[in-house]
Amino acid sequence: MKRVAAILAIAVMLVQTAALGAYKVETDDDEYVSDEFYFAPVSTWDEVKARSVNLKKGRLIFYAGRENKGEKIEAAVMPVNTTNKELTYKSNDISVARVDGDGFVTPTGKAGETTIDITCGKAKAIMKVSVVKGVEGVTMSQDALTLYADKPITAQLSVNFTPADATIKDVKWSSTNTSVAYVDKNGLVSPSGVGTADIYAETIDGGFKAKCAVTVSTWEKRTASIPTDYEDYDMTVEEMAEEQLTASPTVFTNEASSADRYSVEQYLNPENLTAGYDKYQFIDLGLSNDVSAQALDAYLNGKGVLSGMGGTFKDAAERNDISEVYLVIHACLETGNGASALANGIDHDGETVYNMFGIGASDAYPEEEGARFAYEQGWTSVEDAIYGGAEWISENYINNSRYNQNTLYKMRWNPSAPATHQYATDVAWASKQARSMGAMFEAFPSAKYRFKVPVFSGQERLKLK
Repeated sequence: MKRVAAILAIAVMLVQTAALGAYKVETDDDEYVSDEFYFAPVSTWDEVKARSVNLKKGRLIFYAGRENKGEKIEAAVMPVNTTNKELTYKSNDISVARVDGDGFVTPTGKAGETTIDITCGKAKAIMKVSVVKGVEGVTMSQDALTLYADKPITAQLSVNFTPADATIKDVKWSSTNTSVAYVDKNGLVSPSGVGTADIYAETIDGGFKAKCAVTVSTWEKRTASIPTDYEDYDMTVEEMAEEQLTASPTVFTNEASSADRYSVEQYLNPENLTAGYDKYQFIDLGLSNDVSAQALDAYLNGKGVLSGMGGTFKDAAERNDISEVYLVIHACLETGNGASALANGIDHDGETVYNMFGIGASDAYPEEEGARFAYEQGWTSVEDAIYGGAEWISENYINNSRYNQNTLYKMRWNPSAPATHQYATDVAWASKQARSMGAMFEAFPSAKYRFKVPVFSGQERLKLK
């Protein structure tokens, strides 16, 4: 009798303790783990039924295509004094993972997700099982990067996983010298001082690392080191402007209107174009800038149908010996950042066609004539219009052996043959393009480029600022 009383006393004490200390845990990745510990109140010798099943882990992860040892489910039936604690196990998708009668889980080869039911009587717990495609390697979007302490423009780094369809695509970013360059959790690099630092991306799955070497210099050194060529023309600025007036130049605000001599000279005279963004209209468009497709994609993100087309622009530029930065900003300007009707497709004779560069369009009927030209060229997709437009611009302007109009300035004004074979009528066209180009080059300050500056009769060779 004394022994029974002692057992009851212990049971009551444990129940009271459990009531004070029982708890549940929910992990960060939504795995649910029950961790309650308690006795059922003991008042008779009747059967004590299971009320819940505790799991030590809420999820098991295996890797498709790798050797997996399998893992046993660790579970405990509550209350502690349950009479029958026998567990049964059931996989809800045996093509992903199976479980035996002892709770031992093994993947069956297919990548995916399933759950396993663990039951004892009417008590039940659910375990998640993930069979993922593991990361086998990682590379950085850029191996090297140059930033400028006195022009704090950030640079976006990204990574490419091997295989491309790896399941867990998360990385941890770090800098070896945060006093020179800091990187945030999304791979955005900011300069913080002059010097060098290495930026690392380490995969959460597998611990693979990729590196980008960062140099932080000053913007004055950058601009002073850009090579500049000069091209002499045997006419004065005034004579050049007089010729241009015969080609009906326009000033474009809400609509096109005739430009006067003052407006022509304002945008024609190189002396007005040496500072700020205007100088970027002298960049040689026939040279690659060594800007990656990933960097182009970062710039194009959110720009309508152009979003995600960085690889297409990069490939089109390489095929046609054109600056990839120019090709992107030209398309952004002509399409209103991917939002124009021509960019999104216009029906012409029953065919939806696209035009990314305004080729063939006139001031009076831009959509109708731009669509007709695209139809004649067979540009029936966004990609077709990018590739076809790049080829047309290269052959007719930038790499044309007769005209050699390899800068925005020369595409607009054609100083070797004034008032002929000009890309646009808007006197500010080159300056508008240059503003976008300059902003993009400064967003990718490691980009390579070269200036070609015109020199008219009576002018000195200008120094760009």
